[in-house]
Amino acid sequence: MGTLRGDNGGERPHDGSGVPGLPPEWGAIVIPDDAAELDHEAAALRREWRRTARRSRWRKRLRLPPKPKKLSGDTSPTLGIPLLIMTVAIIATLTSLFALAWPSRSTHNGTAGAAPASGSSALPDVTLLDGSNKAVQLRENLPAVILLVDGCDCGRLISAASTAAPASVTVLAVGRTAPPLPSPLLGHRIRAVADPNSVLRSRYASSTTVDGVVAVLVGSTGKIDRTIQPVRTVADFRTYLTHLG
Repeated sequence: MGTLRGDNGGERPHDGSGVPGLPPEWGAIVIPDDAAELDHEAAALRREWRRTARRSRWRKRLRLPPKPKKLSGDTSPTLGIPLLIMTVAIIATLTSLFALAWPSRSTHNGTAGAAPASGSSALPDVTLLDGSNKAVQLRENLPAVILLVDGCDCGRLISAASTAAPASVTVLAVGRTAPPLPSPLLGHRIRAVADPNSVLRSRYASSTTVDGVVAVLVGSTGKIDRTIQPVRTVADFRTYLTHLG
């Protein structure tokens, strides 16, 4: 360590009162000859400044009042870090509870060419009505392509389906009322029938094609080969027609 330089030739003040002009409670001030000896005190002071700056930023973010200045010798711990930890823990807990309480939703989307769901592979024995209000049994018109065409101007689609279907396959155009058939009638077996209670549509149309055309392909035994929706052209189901004949 260096020596205290003063008016007395570099010796310490004889009365032990420290450097003249400084508060006596600071005690004796010793200035080293080499300033590098103060590096570790300077580094500690910089670390303390950085800690103070971080704590001040977090207090502003958490909207806490400014931290009162510590008195000399006060070593009480700060509340900033514990408050931050508690805040993060509360947010994580609330997020987990919200995720558990939120009801999961599953949606059913119809897919073109998808086979019917298990338990609905057999065609129901539904009685439909023709244009003269005469009963038409579905099972007496198999194999068949059932086109659910409620509210659709689908004459061209019906005609194209009857032309593409094998000779043994009936094309049934179904609506709440018997839909109009194309004129002249082309192709093979084609019938327009009414399903006034929308039994077939409620059973086979998915929620995404409530107002669209649905094609139900049924084999000769009454087993549904597949349900296709939404249908826009006969190309959507042409390749499956040979499975029915």
